[in-house]
Amino acid sequence: MSKNKGSLKLLFIVGFILAFVYLMVGLNIFNKDILLELFTTREESPGFGIFFTGFITILMVFFVPISWFSALGAFFFGLRGFVYLITGGIISSIISFYIAKIFRQDVIKIVDRIYYRKKRDVSLEQVSNQIEKHGVGYVFFMRSMPFIPFSIANYVSGTSSISLRDYVLGTILGLVPGQFITTYFFAKAVDIRKNPLGALIAAAIKGVYVLIVILWQRKSKYKTKE
Repeated sequence: MSKNKGSLKLLFIVGFILAFVYLMVGLNIFNKDILLELFTTREESPGFGIFFTGFITILMVFFVPISWFSALGAFFFGLRGFVYLITGGIISSIISFYIAKIFRQDVIKIVDRIYYRKKRDVSLEQVSNQIEKHGVGYVFFMRSMPFIPFSIANYVSGTSSISLRDYVLGTILGLVPGQFITTYFFAKAVDIRKNPLGALIAAAIKGVYVLIVILWQRKSKYKTKE
């Protein structure tokens, strides 16, 4: 039984790595221009919204930043892109959470390599400890603050002891306000020539939100001490 479990685990890890390599090399998913072109070629096809949601879900599982899809969603769908973005974001966060729960040690190795490719102010160990200590409150804080990539946060949460209910609740509460404001800003920015006042108002709202986030991060009890 344990031998079969080990084989399935190895098969999944190999499949995950091969899929990641294909998406990086074959589709070049970390190139914004390539992704824009890929979505543009499918824009007129039936069910484009479903395709967009499904594809960004997969891409976020493989560490593509959620911030890219705020702009793309607004570009293709306007404010309605927020619905697709949040749907894909929540589904990908749950998938990544369960992958981390099942393949904890292997996930930690992969995430460490990706996260520490550049210098970081906050270590994954610190983030994990805060999740263990504060639970849903810290997940909410983490989703609201831009100090750790969305996909990385998904996997780190999965390696902790936080329950799925608390994790999803914190994700929704932290993700929805920020992504709605960001999508609104991009949607108005796309339409700036027709409605410059609307774009200006959207920029002001976005600016106020960013200011609130910065002030909260400085004062919050959840702030990780360096």
